[in-house]
Amino acid sequence: MGDVCLVGLMVLVYIWFPRVAAQNLIKNPRDQNTEHTLLINEVNADTPGMDTSEFVELYHTSGRTARLDGYYLVFYNGNGNRAYKVLNLQGKVTNGQGFFLVGSPSVNPAIVIPKNTIQNGPDAIALYYGKGNYKEGMDVTSRGLVDALVHKTKKMDRADTLVRVLTPGRDAFLEDSTFRTTDESIERCRGADSQWIFQVAVPTPGTDNHCILTSQLNASAVLISEVHAASSAEDFEFIELQGPHSTVLRDIVLVLIDGRTKDIYFTMDVYGKTSADGLLLLGPAQSKAPVDLPFPENSTHPVLRDGPNAVALYRGNTSSFALGKVMPAAGLLDAFVYTNSEGASPELLEALTLGRPALESTRHQLGNVSMSRCNCCSVTRDSLSYVLSQPTPGKFNDCPSKRFSQTVSFCLLVADCQEWLSKSEEVLTTLVQAFDRSCSCGVSPAYFKDSEVACQDLGLLFTTLLTAKSEDQLSSLLLAFNTFLESPRVVSFDRRNITAESSCFKDINVPDLPPGVPSQVPEGTREPSRQVGELLINEVNPDNPGGGEDAEYIELFYTGRTHFDLQRYWLVLYNGRNSRAYRVLDLSGHHTDELGYFLVGSSTVHPAPMVRLPPNTIQNGADAVALYYSNSTLYTVNMAVTAEGLVDAVVYTSRADEKAEKLLEVLVPGQSILYENDSHSTEDESLSRCHGLSARLQSSFQVTAMTPLGENSCGGPHVPSLPAVRISELGLAGSRAGGFVELQGPPGTSLDGLSLVIFTSQEGAAHGSVPLGGNLSASGLLLLGGRNDGTKLMFEDIAATEGSSAIALYSTSVIPSGMKATSENLVDALVYTCGPSMVGGRLDVLGPLYTVPCKDDRPVSLSRCPSGDASTELQFAISEPTPGVQNSCPQDAFAVALDLCFLTPNCSAWTMHHRRTLESFRRVLLSSLEEECSCGVSELYLQGLNLTCVNSVVKVSGRVRARLPVQQQSIESWRRGLLTSPHPFSVDGRVLKTSPECIAPRSTPASSQSSSFLSSWEIALLVVGALLLVLLLVGLALHFIKRHPQNYTNIEMNDCREMAADF
Repeated sequence: MGDVCLVGLMVLVYIWFPRVAAQNLIKNPRDQNTEHTLLINEVNADTPGMDTSEFVELYHTSGRTARLDGYYLVFYNGNGNRAYKVLNLQGKVTNGQGFFLVGSPSVNPAIVIPKNTIQNGPDAIALYYGKGNYKEGMDVTSRGLVDALVHKTKKMDRADTLVRVLTPGRDAFLEDSTFRTTDESIERCRGADSQWIFQVAVPTPGTDNHCILTSQLNASAVLISEVHAASSAEDFEFIELQGPHSTVLRDIVLVLIDGRTKDIYFTMDVYGKTSADGLLLLGPAQSKAPVDLPFPENSTHPVLRDGPNAVALYRGNTSSFALGKVMPAAGLLDAFVYTNSEGASPELLEALTLGRPALESTRHQLGNVSMSRCNCCSVTRDSLSYVLSQPTPGKFNDCPSKRFSQTVSFCLLVADCQEWLSKSEEVLTTLVQAFDRSCSCGVSPAYFKDSEVACQDLGLLFTTLLTAKSEDQLSSLLLAFNTFLESPRVVSFDRRNITAESSCFKDINVPDLPPGVPSQVPEGTREPSRQVGELLINEVNPDNPGGGEDAEYIELFYTGRTHFDLQRYWLVLYNGRNSRAYRVLDLSGHHTDELGYFLVGSSTVHPAPMVRLPPNTIQNGADAVALYYSNSTLYTVNMAVTAEGLVDAVVYTSRADEKAEKLLEVLVPGQSILYENDSHSTEDESLSRCHGLSARLQSSFQVTAMTPLGENSCGGPHVPSLPAVRISELGLAGSRAGGFVELQGPPGTSLDGLSLVIFTSQEGAAHGSVPLGGNLSASGLLLLGGRNDGTKLMFEDIAATEGSSAIALYSTSVIPSGMKATSENLVDALVYTCGPSMVGGRLDVLGPLYTVPCKDDRPVSLSRCPSGDASTELQFAISEPTPGVQNSCPQDAFAVALDLCFLTPNCSAWTMHHRRTLESFRRVLLSSLEEECSCGVSELYLQGLNLTCVNSVVKVSGRVRARLPVQQQSIESWRRGLLTSPHPFSVDGRVLKTSPECIAPRSTPASSQSSSFLSSWEIALLVVGALLLVLLLVGLALHFIKRHPQNYTNIEMNDCREMAADF
């Protein structure tokens, strides 16, 4: 009995345990809601004639460049359910819009396949990810499946096995249910419930699917799609209607109405069949383009009048509408009102478009543009759904796209914000109309999408997506929009004047700085050193052998070695002859790859660049490449070279006799030009960053082999190596100690040819220098200054004083008297001050500025210490002096977790400039800590700082490291003081208060995670326990039956039945 129970228990556990435990395991990739996904976006498997335009289009939902390593595209034959073609996408990338095309040569794909390769159906196309054995001839499988489409060309075709394995619950898609004579494709679109669906449409390889859904058309089944009014007798005027594809229209009347009198001046019956794309074109019978339904022969020309005017569709026929009479109210299907300098009748707008404003065309010749609907098709009778565009009769409208977009914001200064929330749409419309009057750039409210409003400090904050039809138009509109809001803008709304500004924040006046770079600190606030990743120019290849010049590129690198958003970064290429920009690239909307790389280059560069340039774009020199960051400044072609917003720059030449003095002076002052081909090699080469991660430092580069989107070929590791000898510690002179400098390097390293220079003025002039010689000792340290040092350098001058000072190590023994600070021959440097941040001085070329305590009798050092973050360089931290021994650095073992909360009435205001806000919090927290404990902390002590915003609570997390347990206790005491009593903080002019009630227990995340992790085991144990209980009860019952047998007179002695009962 015991053996039977044990075996049964093992079998049940084997069956049940995996099912229960799987509740907390990773789900199938197909079931996961990942942030971005690769999908089959469009398929054209059957084209008219010889199938020379077949293609499969993949789309990465990030809308950006994405690597396709690990993906496979598999084509299945429905007759046998086996793969007839397999494509390994290893090493491939999508283009900058997220598209990847496989197809016939005629569609210009990334992977070319022979004509008539994609079978017509019933067949399938599947996308896989992983290390499965995907090969031609394999059976259909769902292992590793990411996406799939099963398609057919005949209604009676069957593909049951493909559907069951690849798309269970979804039938095979019929490619051409309407038997079109023109080409069509199967395209992916968002359905009415925001779920992905497929539909048939005009092929759009490598571009956006049009996705006008039949299910979204309103009950009228027809809408006004495009209106083109003629400005002369020669112009082609037309009205285009949009409805379900290949559908017969009847009992519909087109009515034209005078916007001044509200009288009807033209009518015609609308009938006929829409095209395969759902379009019906109305126009003159004798015109350049064929029309589906001509205007009546007795019509005056032009039919469409200048505004104010209205176009309307009614149910019925022309006999119900009399010319010269007021338009009726009943039977209206759709309407569109446009106007010029004269406003339309309010009664007309109320009757036709429910009070919505008319589309303004005041500054534009209607003969050159159309008025096209760009918000199809759930909204009707709304003139603001139209934009001014190029005429596209019989084709899809020329509309702005989210692909060319950028988020913009502005503030409406109002007293009662809540009152204005309900009027936000009308206010945006008013402002857009004022913006269009200012720039005459032909924008309408349909250019602005996904608008959000929120109350903030000074009023109502609008955040919206500005869309455009091209990158050039987007750049132009952004420039115009920023110009429009450079100063407060007064607009009239609802008979009141309201003011719009670029920001709702008050008491904020900060310069444009890259994310992570601290802004200037208010007087009296100590600014610690920088400790963030940086975006840098990493490699430049401006000159290729031969005349093709089609392998040029510029590589950027984020030192944080992760995805990095390039919002508000600009790449500018300068001509050395006139010192003006010849190419400007706005990098907003792009991001680096997962390793921190970003590539701009020609189309033949491999791997493919994220931003592609035409061949021979990057000039050979003497020229420059500059990287900028700016919230407000827009950089334009032909602008003069500027240092405003400059992040990094490289000035180079391919011929030694060419110079670029102005570029050097502005971009990399005090430095020499780089020679791009100093090895005179016949092979292609590039300028690669190999000698440090300092921005605007020419000596960081050397000529190497090309390595786009890969580690630079520097003869060693990719991360630029630290110099053999470097500054390890700087001891500042005080009342009780003299100053000293400690150098560090490998034991026995030669110091010949090195010089140590001290700079003590903001002008950057050398105060003194010491030539070095000999070798480092067995400890790898060299101590200069202190009591036992005999050098002539006056180390007593190395003290904490207001104004910037520096020590620098140069690889030259010739230091002229009064030498200015320069990065030429610079090995290492340390710039320091005890006052507020001093920016713009000559010492900026030596590196970041570190702040130390002023007028402190305690001995203080700046010691080189590991940051605790593997993605950043080593930095300096304030510490106690340790001359000749190991530096005293903050340790992770003595870290104190922060986990602070602050109450604020406007929480969302803190998330708009997340990095800058983090830097402000960093400075304020460190200043508060130093005031409380006077324990000598700097920025390097504060690690992993992060900020989140929920409702009215700003949550700050991170940890503060300490050097010793005593310092750790002081930091913990400071933290407890913040939690036990409300403590006001002033951050960027805004006051916050700590609140102990909003602090979540620090163990909560771990506990939650632990409970989540153990839930499956607990369920499994409960099931096993229940099974054991059931088996125990069964055993007890059997035992009871055997101990109390039934009356033998009632038992039939049948051996078979008895054995069965025993079993």
